[in-house]
Amino acid sequence: MRKLFAFCALVVITFALAPQVLNAADAQCPLGNATLHGTYVVSGTGTIVGVGLIAAVGEHTWDGHGNTSASNTISVNGTILKGVRVTGTYTVNPDCTASLVESDGSHYDFVVASDGNTATWIKTDAGAVVTGTEVRLKRPKE
Repeated sequence: MRKLFAFCALVVITFALAPQVLNAADAQCPLGNATLHGTYVVSGTGTIVGVGLIAAVGEHTWDGHGNTSASNTISVNGTILKGVRVTGTYTVNPDCTASLVESDGSHYDFVVASDGNTATWIKTDAGAVVTGTEVRLKRPKE
C-alpha cells in the first residue's frame, strides 16, 4: 500500500510540474529583443485599400534592445519613393512572435527564427494587406 501511495504521489508531482517544464522548453527565443540584432534586408508587397499596390525593399537595423530604424525604397501604385526612413520600437516574445510599432504609426506582427537570421511579418493596420520577410545581412560589431 505504501508503494502504491508513493507511486501515486510521484505521478501527481510529475503531472503538476510538467506544464512548467514544457513552458520553459517552449522558449524558442530566450534572448527576447536581442534575437533581432543587426542589419537585415527587408522586402514586402501587398495592397493598401484605397491606395493600391505597394512594394518595398530596404535595410532594417535592429539594436537588440527594442529600437529599430529602416531606410526603404517603396513603390506605391507605380510611384517610386526613395530613402523613406522610419524608426520604431519592437518586442520579441519567448515563443519568437514579435511586434513592431513604427514612427509613422504603422503596426506589424512578426515570427522570428530562433537564431534571429530571418523574420516573416504582416502589417496589422486596418485597410492594409502587406506581408514580407527579412534576412540578416550583417551582425553588428560587438
